[in-house]
Amino acid sequence: MTKTFKTTVFRYNPDNDDEPYFQEFDVDYEPGMTVLDTLLFIQDKYDSSLAFRWECRGGQCGSCAVRVNKTARIACRTKVEPNAKLVLEPLEKMPVIKDLVTDMSQVTYRLRRIRPYVARDKPVQHPEIIHSEQIEKLREIRKCIECSACLSNCPIVHETWDYPGPMIIRQLARLELDPRDVEDRVAMAMNEMVYTCTTCKMCEDICPKSIKIPSLAVELLRAKAVEAGYPLAEGQQAFVDQIKATGRSVPEKDKSLLSEVSSEEFLVEKPRGRVAFFTGCLIDYRMQSTGKALIEVLNRNNIDVIVPKEQWCCASPAFRTGDLNTAHAAAERVTEIFEQVMEKYNLDTVVVACAGCGKTLREDHRPLIEEKRGEPPKFKVYDLAEYMLDVIGKENIIPPKGRIDLKVTYHEPCHLGRGQGVVDQPIELLKMIPGVEYIDDPMKNRCCGAGGGVRAGQRELSQKIANTKKEYILATEADMVTTECPFCTIQINDMMKEENMKVRYIPDLLAESYRKGDQ
Repeated sequence: MTKTFKTTVFRYNPDNDDEPYFQEFDVDYEPGMTVLDTLLFIQDKYDSSLAFRWECRGGQCGSCAVRVNKTARIACRTKVEPNAKLVLEPLEKMPVIKDLVTDMSQVTYRLRRIRPYVARDKPVQHPEIIHSEQIEKLREIRKCIECSACLSNCPIVHETWDYPGPMIIRQLARLELDPRDVEDRVAMAMNEMVYTCTTCKMCEDICPKSIKIPSLAVELLRAKAVEAGYPLAEGQQAFVDQIKATGRSVPEKDKSLLSEVSSEEFLVEKPRGRVAFFTGCLIDYRMQSTGKALIEVLNRNNIDVIVPKEQWCCASPAFRTGDLNTAHAAAERVTEIFEQVMEKYNLDTVVVACAGCGKTLREDHRPLIEEKRGEPPKFKVYDLAEYMLDVIGKENIIPPKGRIDLKVTYHEPCHLGRGQGVVDQPIELLKMIPGVEYIDDPMKNRCCGAGGGVRAGQRELSQKIANTKKEYILATEADMVTTECPFCTIQINDMMKEENMKVRYIPDLLAESYRKGDQ
């Protein structure tokens, strides 16, 4: 018997229809089927007037991009699962010509505006040779097929067309890296609002060529802007100045976690593991109770925890905004501090409670130190949830027993999910708490607007992104939203002040359940 699945397609013909509508089709499933196959099936069997773009069918032309269950993808490379339920819509923010075909004139205008070709100041008989090492730098960033999926998915473009989007910023970075080009591409990038990106990596996640646009384009252009003398926004500069002055990105308000804890050593009787705890600035200076909860959760699972009294900011704000002198100095200092801890306490694992810190230690510090030394830092980095599920193992976790009778949803921090690949582990921890009814948010990995220096430098825009995120969270009708990032926690707390929804950090919730179970 042939399997079928439901596909709902956006329909709109401006010549005949007063407004758009959705039409549902039963589609015969075949193994290996793609979204483009689905559209062709509908066109052949049901309605030959269905309009959508496609050409090469090989993931090279980029013309077939559509939104698949709210996420933009190229149709010819997006597989359909058995028993799928598809909702297919045109790319966001672009006027509809007919059905899934959109007017791309705004995109092409933005490309024309930046003059996307190698510009020369004078004619030459024999063009300069571009050397192999220069080609290598360009190779990855030149893979773009201009499908515009990244524009449709970008949380910034969703709020404002003032930001041209990842594809255009990538084009500027490509030209900036080409030694033959004479245009001031850094000035162009500043004009094109390169500091508006939250570096959430949504563009990288959905890119059919997996181009690392935030690091290879956005952060590269920001670093070149700082080098050229462009000032950071006041709030962004405050973070960097604070790191250089104190080793922390924020000033101390209450008594810090590191000064509150009586010892570096939190040891258990029969340890089955030992880790060092990299607190990060916000856990140390703003969310001390969460730091204590993390230590408690690990101790209750028979893990020794070492909390070095000497710690230094990972300098994520400096890496993200382009002050590489501050960033690189911090990377060297953090590595030196924790390698000394590794040697003193005979361990090789660092656990973090901050998504931004974890991403920075892994993605920025590690390759930088390896390039300088010829070998990476002598320790591994794990998020708490990742360490518990992947190292301790779900079957070996001592289950919390205290009931917390709440409907709980989860916000996935960009720097944790897309940044470090830690997606399922926090949810698995939540589901282990008695009484918790986990409510999935289909948009849980949508950026909250806090990252990339945007909250610090463009608070109004950050708030717009946060308000969109709030609507997704409220739609779950959960009692509580949890997360694994201090910056996200602060941002979500701000946007939930007028709503009847609590915001909690997962280690806090786990520790509460353990304590209730003791009663």
